[in-house]
Amino acid sequence: MDLDELRRSGLFAHVEWHPEIGSTNTRALELALDATAPTPALVGAERQTAGRGRGGNRWWSGAGALTFSLVLDPTQDFLGPEVPALTPAHWPRLSLVAALALCHQLDRMVPGVSAQLKWPNDVHVAGRKIAGILVETASVPGGSSRLVLGMGVNVNNSLREGPAEIRDTACALVDLMGGPDVAAPVSRSRVLCGWMREFVELGQGLAQDDPLLPEGWRQRCPLAGRQVSLQAGDRTVSGLCLGIDDAGALLVDTPSGTERCFGGVLVRVQD
Repeated sequence: MDLDELRRSGLFAHVEWHPEIGSTNTRALELALDATAPTPALVGAERQTAGRGRGGNRWWSGAGALTFSLVLDPTQDFLGPEVPALTPAHWPRLSLVAALALCHQLDRMVPGVSAQLKWPNDVHVAGRKIAGILVETASVPGGSSRLVLGMGVNVNNSLREGPAEIRDTACALVDLMGGPDVAAPVSRSRVLCGWMREFVELGQGLAQDDPLLPEGWRQRCPLAGRQVSLQAGDRTVSGLCLGIDDAGALLVDTPSGTERCFGGVLVRVQD
């Protein structure tokens, strides 16, 4: 990781990168509790020993993965002076915006490969997972809140080296660009800075309620038109997926009417 490039970019108010850490989100949540700490703050690691995803799932990341977390203050210019504050109503859409930003970055880096946004927090290419996102909230002393956005992206960690159970369901950027044997390692700092610039631009649209922004995640939703079942708390919601609405909810046409699901775990998807 080129830390000088990250600092020169001017995209981050604070940068720290660890050889090994339990979880970048855990460290970022610690930083978030300091109301005087500048944001956006970047916490990255070469290796996580306790990386986590939604619902307590573990995130596998081999050597060469891009794993990081951002500390964001939604009550002020949370991504810089050009991006206004977010209201709590915006927060549930932050993972969709982050995923959409990565889709745009992947499209630029690998022409002809259309990345998709699998609700609520994954990015897929050709039906295989390339990234996962986890957003958590930290209550800061004094009554305000900060957000921590964690992301794991398979970059140079070829899935040829991954666990057998995920080789058919996941992919890495280096494999899309020709594989580790024929391609030079992908610059993770280039991926991160490119994603952050796109995230800043889309974040501005989110804060300003740009009506065109939801079209981005609707067009990239691979679940639309498919039968799905998702676990939402103690309820199972099943039916035909109608896509993602403007507020970031997954629309499911059930026998009792259309359900708007703002969170949950997909347990079944079929054509």
